[in-house]
Amino acid sequence: MALYELTPRALVEGLRRRLKKSLGQNFLVDENITRAISREVSRFCPEKILEIGPGAGALTLALCSIGRPIHVIEKDSHCARYVREIFGTLDGFEVTEGDALEVDVPSFCRDAGERALLVSNLPYNVASQIYFRYVAEPLVGMVLMFQREVARRFTALPGSGAYGILSVIGQYHHDIETVLDVPPECFVPAPKVTSTVLRFSPRPRELPLAEEPRFFAFVHAAFSLRRKTLANSLNGFGGLDKARWAARLEALGFAPNVRAEALTRSDFLCIFRDLQSQG
Repeated sequence: MALYELTPRALVEGLRRRLKKSLGQNFLVDENITRAISREVSRFCPEKILEIGPGAGALTLALCSIGRPIHVIEKDSHCARYVREIFGTLDGFEVTEGDALEVDVPSFCRDAGERALLVSNLPYNVASQIYFRYVAEPLVGMVLMFQREVARRFTALPGSGAYGILSVIGQYHHDIETVLDVPPECFVPAPKVTSTVLRFSPRPRELPLAEEPRFFAFVHAAFSLRRKTLANSLNGFGGLDKARWAARLEALGFAPNVRAEALTRSDFLCIFRDLQSQG
């Protein structure tokens, strides 16, 4: 069957017939959703596309309309062979079989001149890990699907219950927009949760690259005791005890009993820069 005759549901059913059993994965079968994701990818004008976890190739099919080389990473050997057979004749189509958290990051993702983009219907259990594996690469953008609760943590604002480490670090790296929610019935079999597609547009770095790991450790420490004050959570970080942290925060204009969830990204950067400046 020619690619133009295929649909997401036909791809999933073709894979299921071949294996004669369910794989236990949740396959996207709604063509409106795959086309919407493809349109978001097109907005970045990528020169190369990396898709992680293509499964039966439903999203891959929509991405083909962009007319750019597509490299997929697929952990399941059956799915890897299937998408290779379906799309392997397309110019620039490549398949890497393996775990996206373990295989090498493709070289084109490390070269800003390649204008590479990451897109994925991410496996729920490793979604955040995959994001952080690629967050420092010079990609033109990402279009990623998460479980809705995780997506809300990426986009959360200070003071909300979802605001935390993912919010601060994600929003440090990217301007993050919600594209659309994806209900369970758009998958086969249907999961028990709603998914959300997010668009990640890179932001300019606000710290020297060498300082970022310590800043991220600082953010992690700040949220380590969510029901405690920031001074309590940071007790010991940077060699400062609770009392010294409270005094330093007050000197910067923050209430000594302020909590991490009340601070903006700019607030975290302000406190961290003060810490760096004083050693």
